[in-house]
Amino acid sequence: MISNAFTCTGPYAILIMLGIKRVENRSMCPSPMKGRCAVSCSKSFCQEEFGNFVQWASRALPADQFESIPAWGDVADWPGKIVGCVDYSCREGRGAESWDEGYRYWWDLAEVASFDRPISCRGNTGMWSMSMSLAKQVTLADTLARTVGSRVSTAEDAARVFRMAMPLAGENEGFFVLPLDAECHVLSEPILVALGESTTTAVDPAMVFGAALKCEAKSVIVAHNHPSGNPNPSDEDIQLTAKLLEIARLHAILLLDHLVLGSADSVNGKGFFSIRNLALLNFANVDLAGGGR
Repeated sequence: MISNAFTCTGPYAILIMLGIKRVENRSMCPSPMKGRCAVSCSKSFCQEEFGNFVQWASRALPADQFESIPAWGDVADWPGKIVGCVDYSCREGRGAESWDEGYRYWWDLAEVASFDRPISCRGNTGMWSMSMSLAKQVTLADTLARTVGSRVSTAEDAARVFRMAMPLAGENEGFFVLPLDAECHVLSEPILVALGESTTTAVDPAMVFGAALKCEAKSVIVAHNHPSGNPNPSDEDIQLTAKLLEIARLHAILLLDHLVLGSADSVNGKGFFSIRNLALLNFANVDLAGGGR
């Protein structure tokens, strides 16, 4: 479990999450000296500081790195929040001169995972210990963020990713979209596009495919949960899937499956139902073995 975090300025948090800044110059040696920790953004980060940072970046960074910098609207909710996680290892001595703030220790950073949804915290300066509840939340978010770029080969792969995102729906039904590229690599964490009540969710297809198009997805898998724990699809679930298949073709996007998630022990321990496996609808001809039926 990830139990520690360190706080840095907003500009540095952006550079770390983009993989541009790969070291931290610190006055203290962390404990332990290597591991994985969360990155929180200073509460003082503001639009003025961001503007000054962009001006500096336009002069100091190569064009491709500068173009990767997000807009203010994409980071405006970062102050005072955990924005991602990194692997770190500490050493003593000189480091990259461009990041040298005159401190004794250098933390080498790798394996960055940026969170789509920053997590509120009560961060301190330097490295600090998270509460157990926050550590659990951050560890789950990190695991989910690190699925981006992985390949979904089976319905079970997709179900594992969706299940990590389901807490966003709380006790209600939530409808999620998982955007994929042409080779079924995950482009984004599952996107919550509809939140309903305990037994129903009204899904707008425009929201489903709007999310997919924003990620430039070539294919998608959709999923929703049944809070009752029984993942057997309803007639309405089948009808919605047929409608989504029709609209997917208009957008030249492949709809690979619609999963219904229930309790972890349902469907002989698989915990989900694949509507594709019903063989009632004409899904895209891509093999996703392992469906929970």
